[in-house]
Amino acid sequence: MNLPMELLLVVGVFALYLQDSMLLLHYDEVVLERSGWRWRASTGSGFELAGRRLYLPDPWRPGSAMFRLTWLGDGAPAPQGHWAALNHFVAALDALKGGCRLLWVLMLVALPLLLWRFPHPVVLLALAAAVYATGGWLVVQLWRYRRVFGLSTREVGSIGFEALCCPPHAINLVRRLTLRRGLRGNAIDVASQVLDRDGATRIGQAIGARMAVALDFAEGDERLLQARQRLEVLR
Repeated sequence: MNLPMELLLVVGVFALYLQDSMLLLHYDEVVLERSGWRWRASTGSGFELAGRRLYLPDPWRPGSAMFRLTWLGDGAPAPQGHWAALNHFVAALDALKGGCRLLWVLMLVALPLLLWRFPHPVVLLALAAAVYATGGWLVVQLWRYRRVFGLSTREVGSIGFEALCCPPHAINLVRRLTLRRGLRGNAIDVASQVLDRDGATRIGQAIGARMAVALDFAEGDERLLQARQRLEVLR
């Protein structure tokens, strides 16, 4: 059965967005997401691909900051002022969040609706113009805040070029920047600082399950034994 081109286009846009959003986590990795002042943590889904766990962030929240950390080893200690600098960095991301959300609406809501109900060439051309205008505005904001984001002129050009060439990927601009920046420290230590009690307990149980499997294969591994001792702070 031949599928309509309109349906293939919509599926392609959704697929590009989700593919760019997802992460494949090693057994010792944790994802921390920050939305506003609230933090969430995950060790990934139960689905494995090439020995890694699939993690798909909330597709309805393209403006959430996302970081990945490992609980194996000591991790680089956070220097003085690290969290203040992080808050400054996250605050600067507000300049991008509106554009990312607008792109999300234009490409994942407006495009399917127009193709379904009113696929007039002029209307679709106007939608395309709005998409690229929003992408251009994001690139301008990226340039304005490049020092806060820690980007060189060349890096801004590279990220901006990709955002304009592939607008579904531009929806994830906030996630890309936060993943690039990262957090300092061990995942267990960081989770104990930023999560509430229930969140810390849940991620502690998830890490403990992964740790138990790893210890079955490497019972005497010193780093795993140290990680098990550190895990007590989340229980």
